[in-house]
Amino acid sequence: MKKTFLSTAAALIMPMMAAEAAPKNVILLIGDGMGEAEISATRNYEFDSGAGLFLDTMENTASAIVISKRNDNADNIAFVGDSASGGTALATGMLTSVRRISTTAQHGKPMKTIAEEAKENGFKVGLVTTAVITDATPAAFGSHVNNRYCMYAGQEACTDGEAPIINQYLDLGVDVMMGGGYRLLPAQKDGTTVENDAKSKGYTIVKSADDLDGVTADKVWGVFSDYHLPRTWKSVDGKPAEKVSVGADGNVIFPDAERCIVNPDHTVAPSLEQMTEKALSSLSSNNDKGFFLMVEGASIDKAAHDADICGSMGSMLEFDRTAKLAVDYAKNHPDTVVIITADHGGSTQNIHHPYYENYIRTAENLPGLYEMLLSKGGNEMVIYYGTDNADDQAHTGINVPVYSYGLPQDMTFKGTIRQTDIKGVMAKFLFD
Repeated sequence: MKKTFLSTAAALIMPMMAAEAAPKNVILLIGDGMGEAEISATRNYEFDSGAGLFLDTMENTASAIVISKRNDNADNIAFVGDSASGGTALATGMLTSVRRISTTAQHGKPMKTIAEEAKENGFKVGLVTTAVITDATPAAFGSHVNNRYCMYAGQEACTDGEAPIINQYLDLGVDVMMGGGYRLLPAQKDGTTVENDAKSKGYTIVKSADDLDGVTADKVWGVFSDYHLPRTWKSVDGKPAEKVSVGADGNVIFPDAERCIVNPDHTVAPSLEQMTEKALSSLSSNNDKGFFLMVEGASIDKAAHDADICGSMGSMLEFDRTAKLAVDYAKNHPDTVVIITADHGGSTQNIHHPYYENYIRTAENLPGLYEMLLSKGGNEMVIYYGTDNADDQAHTGINVPVYSYGLPQDMTFKGTIRQTDIKGVMAKFLFD
C-alpha cells in the first residue's frame, strides 16, 4: 500500500513548554475493554470495594468519549468501536471504522501514527501486549491495513498488495516488541522468513520468560505463545458465566458463589509487568533522545468476549500492577509521562444479588449469562453479560477512563475529553 499520509487531527491548544523542560518519554498503557465496570468488578472482588487498586490512587483523571465512523459512509458516526478503531484514534488522533488499522474509514488512506512520528524524530519505539503482537491495538501504532486480520503474508485478509502488519513493524524498525505470535516467525517476508528478516535487522528474538531475563540487546522481539498469551486467572470450575438453571416451576435456581484461581498455563509466559520492565530497560539503554512505549493489557477484553469474569479481573490486576510499575519508573525519570486509558468499553455488568430482589426471577427475566462470585472478603457478587447469548460478548459505547502522571498542569486531561485528543497531547509532549 502506498503511504500518502493525511495530516493528524488538530492537537489541543496548549502553551509551549520551555525547551529545557521538554520531556523525553511517553508510556501509554491501554487496558483493552477496560471500562469502569471491569475496574469496579475487580475492586469489589479483590478488595471488597475498598482500597487496593493502584489506579484508584491516581490524582489526574478524566473521561474519554469513544466513537468511530461508519465504513459505508465515513460522514456518519458509529457510537461503538473496536480495538482497531480505538487504537487508531489513540495512535493517530483521527477516527476510523471498525477493523481498520490506521487507515481512513471508507477510503482506506493511511494516517500517520505517533510511533511513526517518534521514529522520524529519532526516538525509540516499543510495543508490548498480552495478545499476539500483531493484534489490533499494537498494530494501530506500527502499521496500516484495511483489515486488522492481515497479520502475516498469505492470509486472506491481506488484499490490494498490502504489506502484512508484522512486515510493517520490521520495516518501521520498532525497537522492542513483546507478546504472542510463534506463528508469525515462519511467515514469508522478502523471500525469506519473518524470523530471518528480523535477525538480519539486528533483533534478538527471545521465546521464553527465562531467556527474557538475561537479554541486554537494544532491539528485542519477545514472542511467548502461538497466539494470545494465557490469561492470568480462571474460575475454579473452569467455566465462564452461563445461563442460569431453571427449576421445574420455571423459576431461576441461582448458582453458588465461586472464586477465581491462578491459571497454571499463565505461569509459562512472562507477566505483563515483566515484559514492560524489560521494555523500559531496553528502550532507555544507549538512548539520549527518548522513547514512546505502548503497553496493552489485552486479556481484559479477550476474557470479556468469552464472559470470563475471572479472566478479566486477573488481567485487570496484572494491568494495574503494570501501571504502578510505569508510574514508579516515571517518578525516577522526571522526563517521563504515563497515560493510562482504554480503547473501548466492555460488556461486563455488576448487577443486583438475588438477596435484593422481592420477587421471583424466571428464566425469561434473565436472558443473559450469569455468574456469582465470592469476593476475597467473603461477600457475594453477581456478574452478568447480556450482549450475546452465544460465545462472543460485544463491546459497549461507554466512556472510558483516562489517568495521567507527569504532564504539566496546563496539559493534563481534565473532565470529559475526546479519545482523539490524547494523541495530540502525546505528540506535543514528545516533539515540541
